[in-house]
Amino acid sequence: MEITHYPVLLKEVIQSFESLRGKKDLFFLDCTAGEGGHSLAILNEFPDSRILLNDRDSVMLERSKIRLQDFKSRCFFLEGLFSEIDKSIFEEIETNSFDGILLDFGISTFHLKDSERGFSFKNNEFLDMRLSIEQKLTAYEVINKYSSVKLNEIFRKYGEENWTLKIVDKILLDRKKTPIKTTLDLAKLVESVIPRKFWPDKTHPSFRVFQALRIEVNSELDSIQNALHKLPTLLSPNGILSAISFHSLEDRIVKNTFKELEKDSHFKVLTKKPIVPSDEEIELNFPSRSAKLRILSSVHE
Repeated sequence: MEITHYPVLLKEVIQSFESLRGKKDLFFLDCTAGEGGHSLAILNEFPDSRILLNDRDSVMLERSKIRLQDFKSRCFFLEGLFSEIDKSIFEEIETNSFDGILLDFGISTFHLKDSERGFSFKNNEFLDMRLSIEQKLTAYEVINKYSSVKLNEIFRKYGEENWTLKIVDKILLDRKKTPIKTTLDLAKLVESVIPRKFWPDKTHPSFRVFQALRIEVNSELDSIQNALHKLPTLLSPNGILSAISFHSLEDRIVKNTFKELEKDSHFKVLTKKPIVPSDEEIELNFPSRSAKLRILSSVHE
């Protein structure tokens, strides 16, 4: 199996768990396993540790199982939404808390390049965008069935797109003639609306629309909000929760939720400002450019 995904802020993630080094029988939770890159590094760096890998996408979970087969005695796997993980999980694994929890809200390179689910404007694929194939709602349905009011709302709120009104007008006009079926159909539609001089330098003008659709289809922001209120309660005393976001909407939720939790004496925010990738990492892996890592610790009484 070829792995093309670079785990973002890998060195910084390991450093976020540095205070756990030397402790016995550590148990980690990787809420967004993806290709297993972060989990692999954690297992190598903390030899006396076990880890539960969670992902909503069964395909990704299988890929991480293959990648971590040399560590299978130390790995547990759970398919489902990370926002649904709660204390009931302890009935299935040999622990009653997690020493370290990792959340990485980024999408995998596999999803963009090889999943054939329409996540990228670079490939001509059906407008799917489901992170779990068990879901019903697709980007096709959003684009072709949502009202103009709803489309305007999601492009503004989730994409922070300045050309929302013109894009939505064009969608409504085109879908009356024929359904907008593929990623290329949508990408070309956005191209035709945004004047060339306003195109971003290093990505496609439709990237904000694609981002908004993916968030809507997968209810991503609601999942993040719900998870960040549940997961800290699963930490051991002096445990660490590290969260990597990729755009301002995600980071705002992490920042504000961590602040709320810190008002409770049981938690402490360890990052006054988010940790961002080095120039070297961005050069190696350009999609990492927008990543931000924030760290929360549980406080031992």
